Amino acid sequence: MTNKLKKIKMATSEPCAFHIPIDRRRFFKSMALVSAGFTLPGYLAEALTITPQVTQGPYYPLANNIPLDKDNDLIYLNDSLTAANGIVTYLTGRVLDASGNPVNGALIELWHADREGDYVYSASAVRNPACDVNFAGFGQFLTGSSGQYKFRTIKAGLYNGRTRHYHIAVTVPGQLTRYCSQLFWNETAYDLSGNAWATQNSNDSVYTGITDAAQRAAVNLTYKAVPGTTSGEVYGNYDFVPGLSPVEPTYPGGSFVIAGAQVAGPTNSVRFKLSIPARTNFTYEVYGNPTMLDAGSVTNINLPHRTNMGWAALPFALAQTGRINTNRITAKTNGTRSATFPIPLRIVRMVVSSSTLDGRCKVTTP
Repeated sequence: MTNKLKKIKMATSEPCAFHIPIDRRRFFKSMALVSAGFTLPGYLAEALTITPQVTQGPYYPLANNIPLDKDNDLIYLNDSLTAANGIVTYLTGRVLDASGNPVNGALIELWHADREGDYVYSASAVRNPACDVNFAGFGQFLTGSSGQYKFRTIKAGLYNGRTRHYHIAVTVPGQLTRYCSQLFWNETAYDLSGNAWATQNSNDSVYTGITDAAQRAAVNLTYKAVPGTTSGEVYGNYDFVPGLSPVEPTYPGGSFVIAGAQVAGPTNSVRFKLSIPARTNFTYEVYGNPTMLDAGSVTNINLPHRTNMGWAALPFALAQTGRINTNRITAKTNGTRSATFPIPLRIVRMVVSSSTLDGRCKVTTP
């Protein structure tokens, strides 16, 4: 998964360089697992319960199934203005470490079935053709210093053999794999015809497989109506506590410098180009949304489309005047790689991942 997170301020006129100092901690450290059962010790014991780790499931989307504008708004796909079918649902919360502190730079992912019970996952197509064409099917959020996250999606659909559920996963800085869990509904599940579903929480293999009662209760959420709305929108809140301590790994070489400048685009347009000092087998993604640096609280969850919904992966072109058709660069050799964006970059975060190294670097903004 991802292994480097940085927040960079970009000027939109003069060429400039950004130096990101990194500490000297070792890149790999073993995660500090909570040793005393599932519940945190001390004064946080009653407030925090370790998130149960369960199967990722078979429908985590493949790379080509994931939308170009990876973000945390699942009800709209890329630039479409048509919302997905279903009950709009907001999911908010925090990512906390083993001591109950907010985790900065955690990558939190959400994926689930559409209203009809179909995932976007497909091994033979860009996306499952049976899935709602307006449903993103997958979203992700990068936490800030508050550890807060926020998603806008729809109520998960039902499919044979499972109760209603969300898949949710977190990768904390320094973690080698995503920590997967599932969230459930504290209600009787009914199909779209109003009939009670055959698989409820009580006989769902994943839900009943969570043997610790406190953990099972923690992921069984009660969704409430969003105040002031008449369209049936609901929200739920869940603090994700993987019981892991984040590690501040180093980027190879100890620092990271990115040059950014305005350049000429196609047909007299202006683009913004980043020159990335890439390393072999590393993948680079750029996220941006200058309207919101943190997730906000449940008191402001009823927000217009694409307003304060969080950090989205920014699509770009690999050539200065090329087609905007990707959201990542994977380097086959060391050297400078260019990413050219159709919009000015004001505040961005960069995520760097590697097939051999993992974890994220702490960033000091110059």
